[in-house]
Amino acid sequence: MPLTGLIKYSEDPAKINTPAGDVRDQISGTSQGYTNHLVNVTGLGANKTYYFLIVSGSASYNDNSKPFQVRTPAQVISPPEEVIFGKVVGASGEAVNGAIVFVEAEGGESLATMTKTDGTWRLNLANARDKSGKVLTYDPQTTLLSIFVQAGSAGTATAITDTSKRSPVPDIILGKNQSFIEAGSLVSGLVVSDSGSVTGAGFQLVEAQLSLSEQLEATSAVKILNPAVNGEIIATDLPEFRGKAPTGSTVKLTVDTPNQLTQVVTANIDGNWTWTPPQKLGQGGHVLTAEFTDGANKLQTITRTFTVLAGSGLPAFTATPSATISLTPTPTSATTMPPTTSEELEDAGGLMTSLILAMLGIGLLVFGKVTKKRLGENRD
Repeated sequence: MPLTGLIKYSEDPAKINTPAGDVRDQISGTSQGYTNHLVNVTGLGANKTYYFLIVSGSASYNDNSKPFQVRTPAQVISPPEEVIFGKVVGASGEAVNGAIVFVEAEGGESLATMTKTDGTWRLNLANARDKSGKVLTYDPQTTLLSIFVQAGSAGTATAITDTSKRSPVPDIILGKNQSFIEAGSLVSGLVVSDSGSVTGAGFQLVEAQLSLSEQLEATSAVKILNPAVNGEIIATDLPEFRGKAPTGSTVKLTVDTPNQLTQVVTANIDGNWTWTPPQKLGQGGHVLTAEFTDGANKLQTITRTFTVLAGSGLPAFTATPSATISLTPTPTSATTMPPTTSEELEDAGGLMTSLILAMLGIGLLVFGKVTKKRLGENRD
């Protein structure tokens, strides 16, 4: 259901009242309901801790009765612009407006933006940072790029490409798992099927088994949301698995590593569960299994196949923080944002700290950067 979404933030955890709305609301000046939200907070200081709350509709969310917190990275000199751009379309080729596009370069943290009315999107790869907050060093031709599209109720998509095919990235189709890399460029053991999906030697499940699992998941209250589709390509060896289940119920998760990693998770008050394996996964194909008891007290199993392409050591599209989000009811009110033009959402030059939050069903992703534009550089 479409809901309004914003955050309130402050350096003082006792006085969190400065609002920052969805990027679309920042342009229009009014709060509107959406099924996904992207918040870009600018003007923050470097090396500072900020506290924030999430407001979705009439509810306020915090981190187990305390504010979320994030620390901005150190200031860096922004390198020359390296643009990556493309377009998101539906199954019939129609442009998809308002989809959040996440791009993660191998070894770096995620960047995020939102598609325009014509479905196009654009990001500056020079803003990519490694996990220590330093400018990410990457090869302009061979670095793997993992792309995830979250279009709210319209669906999701994944794609893998490299820096040689970044301008433009071929059209990304909702509901698809695409690879824009030649099969010989992928890690050993991976092959591209006739349908364009990528499979690995580790995938031993036959199509009939996967089909039965998909049919069960379609009607079950337990779902695997990340990886979103079978055969999804992940450019990290520490993925965060996410899904849904009835509040308070348990799900047994297993990943087919040599040591058979297993964890029992409990769905939180919002029916969400998450798990990051305690050790890195090997490159190639894997299977995630979710076991649970259904309403008839019968043991059920759903599976998801995925491929790890690179050992970046960084979580891909990680929900931060990992603690359970708690719900605090608040009075319904319309928060009015000061009007902002689309141009003002770009880096205006000088010292600029940007905190980007993507709220997907109250799953939270946080990205930060602090840049100082070189003298003489033009504004984007």
